[in-house]
Amino acid sequence: MKNVLSVLLKICVSGFILYVLFSKLDMALFWRTAISVKPHVIVLIALFFVCTQAVSTYRWSIVLKKDMEVGYFKLLSIYFIGMFFNNFLPTMVGGDLVKGYFLYKSSQRGDVSFASMFMDRYSGFTALMTLTALALIPGWALIKGTALPVFLALLIGAFVTLSLVIWVEGLHNRVMWLLSKVHFYGINKKIDAFYNVLMSYKKHPGVLVKIFLCSLFVQSGVIIGYYLLGVQLGIGISLGYYFLLIPLTTVISMLPLSLAGLGIREGAFIFLFPMAGATKEQAVTLSLIWFAITAIVSIIGGVEYIRMGGMPLKAVSRDREPRP
Repeated sequence: MKNVLSVLLKICVSGFILYVLFSKLDMALFWRTAISVKPHVIVLIALFFVCTQAVSTYRWSIVLKKDMEVGYFKLLSIYFIGMFFNNFLPTMVGGDLVKGYFLYKSSQRGDVSFASMFMDRYSGFTALMTLTALALIPGWALIKGTALPVFLALLIGAFVTLSLVIWVEGLHNRVMWLLSKVHFYGINKKIDAFYNVLMSYKKHPGVLVKIFLCSLFVQSGVIIGYYLLGVQLGIGISLGYYFLLIPLTTVISMLPLSLAGLGIREGAFIFLFPMAGATKEQAVTLSLIWFAITAIVSIIGGVEYIRMGGMPLKAVSRDREPRP
């Protein structure tokens, strides 16, 4: 019941934000912008997006190969299933939880499954922060004098701090000691069990380099996909600005306040892209069409979920931790 109420609240938040945003748009201009994109262009961008997700799956297979053998196409199915749940059933049963369930079902290794998903996510976010930092060089003139430099400094600083806590054993032990003092519901042992598996990757620098390069390719591919769609919408912004603005909208949309980021993401687009010369109508259309493309592509995961026999959702909702 709590999960249902949470989802209903997020639907209300998304609906309210979208209502406020659309009330400030020229709806005639918005519809003209939306229908200006040719259907075959959307299909090509969707195929381009599928390719980036195929590379993401390859990255995940590299992470897993150190500890277990799982066929690539099986991982691809699991990856798309996770995408489907992230887009259509957020918060009630998260995509990563579902991916973990199917991977555990194949391997019986909950610790490795959880660590591999963390590494997959972490490498992707590391690449995103790297691209953002590099894009700051040509994009500084765009954001100076706004609150964005402070936001970026806090974001990158928090990421670096968290990374140090993860990878520097002394800092990790210190944080665990502090948590033990507040008796944080026994989470310390669970974190340590996960941490021991995670630290094994330090002995395989080649794996870390490969997954980081894959992540750079994936994140760059997504940004280029946005750029190609933006060109079709008549947005005259250079590719370099996309490398600065898309990571920012991605991070902002991660806030767990709305349904699949709807509303919050569009608000970020309307705030950021006009700074570079786009209209509000172009910005919100870019965001919504990209979301529609990713949602439609993720339906593949729904088909795969049925083909692979589904899962007991209530049982998985109770089991929030991967089994050891």
